[in-house]
Amino acid sequence: MKYGKKRSRPSTNSDESYPKRPREKHGRSEIRNVTRTTRRGEYKNDEEEVEQEVDSEVESADEETAHVDKKEDIPSGAAYNALLTLLKSDSDLKKTAKARNDEDISANDDNSSDEEKEGGEDDEESEAEDEVAGANIDNSEPESDEDDVIDENEDEEETKDPFEAHFNLQSEQYLDRQTEVLKEKVRWPITSKKTYSSGYSSLLQAAPDSPAPVASNDVPFSDRQFSDYSIKHRVLQSYTKVYESLDDNDKMLLDPIMSYKDVNFPYKSFNNTFYRKLYLLHILNHINKTRDRVLKNNNKLHSVQEAIKAGKTGVEEPELRDQGFTRPKVLILLPTRESCYELVEMLIKISGSEQQENKGKLNKQFHTDSIPPEYKPDDFRDAFKGNNNDFFCLGIKFTRKTLKLYSSFYTSDIIIASPIGLSMILENPDKKKRQYDFLSSIEILIIDRAQQIEMQNWDHVNTVLKYVNKIPKEFHDADFSRIRMWSINDQAHLLRQNLVFSEYQSPNINNITTTKSFNLAGKMKFKAVINNDNCIMNSIGLKLKQIFHRFESPSPMSDPDTRFKFFINTILPSLTRTTSYEDGLLIYIPSYYDYLRVKNHMMDHTKLTFGSIDEYCSQASLSRTRAAFASGKIKVLLYTERLHYFRRFEMGGVKNLLMYGLPSNPIFYKELARFIGKSVFKGEADLDLSFMKVMYSKWDATVLERIIGRQRAPVLCNSPNEMFEFR
Repeated sequence: MKYGKKRSRPSTNSDESYPKRPREKHGRSEIRNVTRTTRRGEYKNDEEEVEQEVDSEVESADEETAHVDKKEDIPSGAAYNALLTLLKSDSDLKKTAKARNDEDISANDDNSSDEEKEGGEDDEESEAEDEVAGANIDNSEPESDEDDVIDENEDEEETKDPFEAHFNLQSEQYLDRQTEVLKEKVRWPITSKKTYSSGYSSLLQAAPDSPAPVASNDVPFSDRQFSDYSIKHRVLQSYTKVYESLDDNDKMLLDPIMSYKDVNFPYKSFNNTFYRKLYLLHILNHINKTRDRVLKNNNKLHSVQEAIKAGKTGVEEPELRDQGFTRPKVLILLPTRESCYELVEMLIKISGSEQQENKGKLNKQFHTDSIPPEYKPDDFRDAFKGNNNDFFCLGIKFTRKTLKLYSSFYTSDIIIASPIGLSMILENPDKKKRQYDFLSSIEILIIDRAQQIEMQNWDHVNTVLKYVNKIPKEFHDADFSRIRMWSINDQAHLLRQNLVFSEYQSPNINNITTTKSFNLAGKMKFKAVINNDNCIMNSIGLKLKQIFHRFESPSPMSDPDTRFKFFINTILPSLTRTTSYEDGLLIYIPSYYDYLRVKNHMMDHTKLTFGSIDEYCSQASLSRTRAAFASGKIKVLLYTERLHYFRRFEMGGVKNLLMYGLPSNPIFYKELARFIGKSVFKGEADLDLSFMKVMYSKWDATVLERIIGRQRAPVLCNSPNEMFEFR
């Protein structure tokens, strides 16, 4: 947890501040809507159609009253269970429902602006069968004969399929033993290291004493093509219509993803979006393989039951465990609604779905054409373009021909949400409205644009992780005989794949695939290779004195206390003596906790004329303090990293700069240096007299490497000298 307050973004009312945080009243309304959706469970979406089908048989109330009751006071599950009972016992009613579905095929979607049509007769019939069976995952859509033939050809060698190896073949062999090994917190050994020509190095770790995962192929890395991976034919066919071939970056990343290893990948720049199509391909492949396995097992069970009914002797019903407690298998965490909209658009293209339900509603609620001003940095414009609301949850369900948006959580295959939006459902203040069962069977967890989520509030990510793969309170009509044993034994987290993608790495982001990852398939951590030539320090464009001052810190846990003592005892007393100017000192503080600590100390124990601005200041306070600092009325200004992230101010009057800690984003280092360059350009400061001073410890090695390069970082961390100067 990096910041203490629960707000995920500074709240202001000025036109200059961008982006603006949603008003609190609007946020509470969205919370009520989301929690109402999850409380209703499966009733809200698919069951509304079932209610219309049996309306004449089970209700005598008038249409208006039924509509009001459905919106305002729906029982948690009693009405839905009653409807299922009627459907199961009345075959004539089922035929009536099918006939009415046929009549409604040409009806337009009420929630869509472009009025997409329903999924067709075959699709509707398969959904009706799903509702009658009360299934919670995957057994609703029969495949065509052509797909069945293709699937048989693909599954001739299931032992080489990473999906089969990870979830079925190997899992039963070593789960019990691995549980005991992991309880001892044995360090996972490094099995291989590799450097790629694309500017990345990788580190592969595997669980101790576990058999190596079955390789997907034996083809050399540089020669691999789509055919070398175990991908469903229909999934690959729709994917290759959009992306025809694999480049070097694709080959580097696709293999560990398809092998169900945990992946921590820094994509370095917001322009690098190639990884998204790869994990979407993996998701579609996983969903289709899971569904096909369930359908094949359904056929096996049906054949056995028919044989038993025919009076055959010696026929035993096989034990086929191929499901989780609930249907959702993939959870994707994203920072804003616009990022969700972009990902869904890419998913629609890759999936090749013929129809999309509620796409117009998605366009209306998740997308706008707003763009930040051109004078803002490019990465800022990308992060806050469009709808930057950080409160949303979206369920996506796949049928044979249709991709359904806004499906209820318990009937969805994929859940896309922001951490704060999901945590408000998981830990709702009203305990009766809390829901977490829909996260009990997550098999793939994806955190994309993690650096943006960290700037919002990483504590919400930790909240979500507490509930993923947690044993549910209710079983939601699950067939207990089909649930996998490792789910029943609370071992699902040992097989869950975690994929983390960020622009850069930080301790919070790395922690997802280190201490909070137990994937027995192994872990792959990628690292951007930053040499001295392409480091950010050499690109600031100023011959500015840059001083790096190291302090000794015994451990990461004590680092904040040691840093503060070093600041008040060594750095702060010497600042007034070593600076050539009486004013213009900007102190940049990454952590909000450290900012409050320094602010209180300077207020109580120093006589300096200082000001402070942070992400929670009003716009009037920000403008007033910045103007006073630029004019010299305020000698020292405290400035937080989170405020810089959300506003990207061009600070005036900066003559010297002290970094209380290294910035998480290396781009910030360059932008802060330009503050001094702006003062030099205006003639307010002399480049030879100004300086940048950075406080750091050996625990900042990862961040330090992004700024000064991998050759210099070990020297600065391990050298007997404590101070280094660059120009």
